[in-house]
Amino acid sequence: MAGPEQPGKRIDYTRPTGPPPAPGSPAVPPPGAAPGTPGTPGAPADGPLSRRGVAYTTYAITVVVLVIAILVVVFVVKNDARVSIWLFGSMQRMSVAAALAASAAAGLVIGLLIGVIPQIRLRRELRQLRKAARGR
Repeated sequence: MAGPEQPGKRIDYTRPTGPPPAPGSPAVPPPGAAPGTPGTPGAPADGPLSRRGVAYTTYAITVVVLVIAILVVVFVVKNDARVSIWLFGSMQRMSVAAALAASAAAGLVIGLLIGVIPQIRLRRELRQLRKAARGR
């Protein structure tokens, strides 16, 4: 994958054509295959083609986050007793559910803001690289 330190590299989004090879058989490209595909001269010999698109770990992380969110909601709903909570210098009387929901929402917002900071920096660097590439 091309990163900010490798501005000249291109990502190949093409997919291989033809059916996948049978298990246990050698991977032989079809006649007329593009150079650089496994099994042809000049191809990387490090194994099968890598997967393209969204990684399976992204789906797994999404499922884990959804399960945790559902557990938080269930926990909040089950704890509806009223308690006194010190909040920014004053005592507030509220249900545990409201306090937990407010703290979960605050944690979500803070986490999103922390996650956006590197994206802003990377977008700025990408914009500078694109500007430099246009100036050549």
